[in-house]
Parts: sequence; structure tokens; C-alpha cells
Amino acid sequence: MKKIAGYGLSLVLLLGVLVSCNKAADTPPADETTAADQQQEQNLISAEVVNVVDGDTIDVRLKSGKQERVRFILVDTPETVHPKKGEEPFGREASDFTKKTLSGQKVDLKLGVQERDKYGRLLAYVYLKDGTMINELLLQKGLARVAVFPPNTEFVDQFWDIEDQAKKEHKEYGVSKNRPRLV
Repeated sequence: MKKIAGYGLSLVLLLGVLVSCNKAADTPPADETTAADQQQEQNLISAEVVNVVDGDTIDVRLKSGKQERVRFILVDTPETVHPKKGEEPFGREASDFTKKTLSGQKVDLKLGVQERDKYGRLLAYVYLKDGTMINELLLQKGLARVAVFPPNTEFVDQFWDIEDQAKKEHKEYGVSKNRPRLV
């Protein structure tokens, strides 16, 4: 009788282990989120930079092979190729920085609420693969000023703070110090 009870107990324990193993296999661990999952979660679009137009505009190739022109959201750098304004002071520095940082790089684009401007350009926050946002980096370096065009205002308060800090640090390029805010 003890033998039968022992077998019965073993069988119950074995069934319990099998059921718990099956449930564990169906549920992925919370900490094993892949980059693709995070990308999809944040609605990021992967692209490769194929050309830097100026400090705040790039051309990218999407995974589909389609090429798009992208304008950085919430920042404005001095012009280098504007038909009426020509080259503005510090425009070359901003453009060179963007070229050095982004040329040939794989990036992630986070589109704005308004996805395109009146020129048909995609409007995006542009991230390097290490998570650095170029829009923010341009402000930190004093190479851009905040330019608000609603409804694309997700990081506006953070960007004002970054611009103010760049002013306090007397960034040499002078963009943040000498140009008024665009609102």
C-alpha cells in the first residue's frame, strides 16, 4: 500500500512540474525584450543615412529601399543651402557636425504627430543606434536652437532646458546665445 501511495505522490509531483514547465514556455521572460520589440513599441523606423543636406536635414534609405528626406523635429540650425538666406554664421559648423555624426550611419526615426511638413519631408526625432538623439545633441553643442512647430512638441520642455544649459556654458558657436527662440 505504501508503494502505491508513493507512486501516486510521484505522479502528482511529476504532473505539477510538467504543467508549470508548459506555462513557463508560453510566457517569455519580462527582461528578454529584443531591440526589435522596443523599436516596435516606440514606433521607430530603421534607416540608413545616405546624405546630409545640412545641420537639421538628412536623406535616408528605409528598409524597403525607399529614400526619404528627413527634417529634425524641434531644432533649427543655421542655413547653409537656403536659396534666399545663403549661408548663415555657424551654418557650416552645424552641417559639418551632422555629417561627421550621421554620414553612413544606421539610425532610428521616431516620427512626429504630424509626420510630414509642407515640403513633403518626414519630421522625426533621429536616434543613433546607441540611443543618442541627434536633435538633442545639436542643442547641447550650441549648434541649434529650439524651433517649435505644433503639434510636434513631445520633448519641447526638455529641449528648452538643454538650450538654456548650452547658453549658460557659453557654447562657442553662438547659435543658442545669439538667435531668438522660434515658437
